[in-house]
Amino acid sequence: MGKFPVVLSLMVILLMPVYATAQSPDRITILDDFGSYESGEPLFIYGTIASITDDSFLIMQIFNPQGDLCQIQQLMPLSNGVFITDVIPLKGRICGISGEYEIKLFYGDYAKSTTFTVSSSTFSEPNNDEKISMAQKLVNDQASLISDLFNVSSPISNQTSNNLSELESTYVNLWTEFFADDLILDVDPLIRPAVSSSLDSVQQLLDDDEISFDIAKSIDETTYTAIFYYQIGDKTTAIDLLSDVFVDIRNVNPEKTSNQKTPTFDELEETLLNLMKKSDTVMSKPVKNEVGFIFARGTAPIYSDELSELIDILSKSRYLDVVSRKQSDLYRLVQNDWESLKPSLMSKESIAELIESKTRVSELHQAAVLLRELDNVERFISNDSEENSDLANLIIPDWDNLETDLALATSVQNILDSESEIIQMAQIIDISSRINKSVEISQSSGIDSSLVEDWKSLLERVENAESADEILEIVSEFDQSMTELREKRNPLLVLEFQYNTMKQKAELQADYENLFLIDNALKILDTAKQMESGNPSITRIDRIEVLLTWVSEKAPQIKSDLDSYDKDAFKVRASDILQRAKSLENLVELSLTKNRFLPNYIEFTDKFNEKIDDVRDLVIKNDLDQADFLVRELFVEWTDVSQAYANDPLGSDVGYTADEIKRIEFRKKLDAFSNMVSTFYNSEFSAYVDEYNKMMDDANELISIANFVDAESKISQIGDYLSEYLVLENPKIIYDISFDAEKDIWVLNGATEKSVFDRRENLYVTIFNMDGSTHSSLKFTDTKQGNFYTQWIAPTDPGLYVVMLQYQDSKATQIVHVEEEFDYKYSASDLNLVELAREFEELESFAEKFGGDDFASNPRFSSVITEIKAGFIDKDAASVDENIDELKLIIERYLPIRSRTAVIEASYENDKLIVSGAVQKTISFREDLFVDIFDQRGNLVEAIALKDNSSGLFSEIISEPFDPGLYVIQLEYHDLRVTDFFNVK
Repeated sequence: MGKFPVVLSLMVILLMPVYATAQSPDRITILDDFGSYESGEPLFIYGTIASITDDSFLIMQIFNPQGDLCQIQQLMPLSNGVFITDVIPLKGRICGISGEYEIKLFYGDYAKSTTFTVSSSTFSEPNNDEKISMAQKLVNDQASLISDLFNVSSPISNQTSNNLSELESTYVNLWTEFFADDLILDVDPLIRPAVSSSLDSVQQLLDDDEISFDIAKSIDETTYTAIFYYQIGDKTTAIDLLSDVFVDIRNVNPEKTSNQKTPTFDELEETLLNLMKKSDTVMSKPVKNEVGFIFARGTAPIYSDELSELIDILSKSRYLDVVSRKQSDLYRLVQNDWESLKPSLMSKESIAELIESKTRVSELHQAAVLLRELDNVERFISNDSEENSDLANLIIPDWDNLETDLALATSVQNILDSESEIIQMAQIIDISSRINKSVEISQSSGIDSSLVEDWKSLLERVENAESADEILEIVSEFDQSMTELREKRNPLLVLEFQYNTMKQKAELQADYENLFLIDNALKILDTAKQMESGNPSITRIDRIEVLLTWVSEKAPQIKSDLDSYDKDAFKVRASDILQRAKSLENLVELSLTKNRFLPNYIEFTDKFNEKIDDVRDLVIKNDLDQADFLVRELFVEWTDVSQAYANDPLGSDVGYTADEIKRIEFRKKLDAFSNMVSTFYNSEFSAYVDEYNKMMDDANELISIANFVDAESKISQIGDYLSEYLVLENPKIIYDISFDAEKDIWVLNGATEKSVFDRRENLYVTIFNMDGSTHSSLKFTDTKQGNFYTQWIAPTDPGLYVVMLQYQDSKATQIVHVEEEFDYKYSASDLNLVELAREFEELESFAEKFGGDDFASNPRFSSVITEIKAGFIDKDAASVDENIDELKLIIERYLPIRSRTAVIEASYENDKLIVSGAVQKTISFREDLFVDIFDQRGNLVEAIALKDNSSGLFSEIISEPFDPGLYVIQLEYHDLRVTDFFNVK
């Protein structure tokens, strides 16, 4: 019997800024034109970061179609947020295979990802003759452009050189002598933004009087050289030069090492507690008492520097205690000095007196560290003693001299005097190891052979070097040879990049007026990109061209408006947010006077105040957009929770929070289902009760851990299930209900079993609500043949409606489900917890299915599951993630099924699964064995058929990549089952 579910939608228009509900801001913008590349073609990434942090690097990762790490780079953006990567060569067995690649960028808490594809065709750069031909044309075109722009005769002779270096010099001189902004418009648009950023940054440094004119000119000339090579097709050289320019700009005024973060009061208090608990230290009792007094008086912030120095002395002292146990003459020098110094430290009467000895402690510590480096050098030479390599032979003379000098050492100062020699030898061994490892990994991974050959030549130069200084010069060459650089661009995407960059700035400034304009422009650009790949009509092309003209003209106006957002304007905006946060804090403080004794009210206000502190932290980080969004969310939460406490102060044993209010609402919906089943239960539903109860239990579990996203789906699923199986069927009545969305009515049609066909019979329909109350009723008649049809206006409120049809003394029901449209807004952190909740649910079901009684009886599982659920309730994603990893670990450790009769073991590494084991046999002949592998969702992913040997041993290697997650491998031998678990990370 068919039935169509009824879906009613209610559209509500909210007159509020769209950015008030923004969830996950995008703070990294890249010039994204990553289409299809040829194998061997170089790639580079250029972009900006909206909010710069002094101590953060930009991390770039590229994964090939098989999930292998193809490239990783660590970059330092310029002070204005602009960055450019090193060259990414799409070559070799890892980075040159065809298919889709994924790019991931990470900067602090921000992330960005995109994809590109590599085709099977091979890329080739122009040869030298082609470069010269293009260079000649480029120089002539540039001279002609300058002649027209400045209204002068041609600035070069008619005879153009055939030498590439001379053409390069001529082209750079033209730029230097006749520079104008209009000339940049003729630069290839794919490299134009990076060039503009370079020239603008140098000009800003010059304006700020941070560099001389000569230095600025030198950097600009390198930029012009990069343009030259890019325009003639040598893009690898061009991006290498441009990357060097970015490094030069950053190094003009290098960032000083940022001061250590000032510890908070709580961190200082925790430090003091740890110091008071420490034993076996050089702190005397008076020093410990002073630490205790500082803690008791709450004056830790005043002694922040002294505490830092005290911890430094204690750490170095602990290291000296450890190394003094080593048995050697040199270590004995350090040991003797330390044993004479240590008693004097333990007799100090105050922290200040103890800190006065820090210089001597540091010297002994430094000497101990140097001896550790010396151990590494000695170990290298000793391991190489039977068959000395060229490198060892090179070091041995210096080593012998150093060993002789140190053998005569009579004090720690003699060790410190040899610091440069020790460090130099350690560096020589280090660079040799680095290059060796690079060659080894490159060869095993199939990286571009020319790059491997370059590294091999560096290694040969190391081994054939005539002095240690010559080896150390190779370090910088090796560091510069690691990557190459290139990227495709599109003029339309350059404009899109500009708008995405402005969007980030507007979001940070919470400038909703400009955000509206930027969003419209991005929609226009998106439409234009789609039209590029299609075949639009002339009318559409004209229309989009007009809109693009508006976009182009509006961009500089918006940029100027955003750039004019000065410090005073920022203060006004930030002040408004902070005042609203303070108002909330005052409301919290005021409410405590009358509500502190209500259930869990104090816990609610404590967590609420922590969120207010988060708002202030965002303002400090200059992220006004997120701060404004969060403070708006907090006002909504405060209003909802305050209203809940006011309406029913004792209505919840655990008190009210935003999540608890949702729990109450969801549980009311489940209670409504339970009451409905009790009211309309019939014998036919008994076959479906177990499945219904399981769905209800699952829904309650989702609600308890605050996974409301999946709870919404589960509630809709339960509604559909009841509408299908809670019905009462009658063989004398067949009917169906459908919904006419256009007319907003229900349509009921069917037939009755008639014994007499000469008259019409009355039919009665009653529509019941979920609680059993009557919603409405109607009466109509069938035809003489028993057919019937009627319609009426449908209910609009969400819920289940039982439609009971009565014919004579027979009754039948159908259930109509008007689905509820949940309007809850979920943040990025909420959705992250949802993913963790789904994984937890999978693992719990997985453990129950394949762990059996061991899972239920082992207290370790109940303990970690309790911690996971508590983490969900507290919305502590880090704690949940950590405990889920712990759950996987104990599943692997405690749930495998073992037996003396049979055993199986699985080991997974480098996309290879090794299966081994044995079965106990009474007769020496081979048998067929069958092994199944299930993933953590319970799906069978692999079935393996193998044979043991006559002794019962078996082994199999499966070369196949498995998706990340937990797996169980299961062997059934006669009537016995044994298992083992393995985790793919």
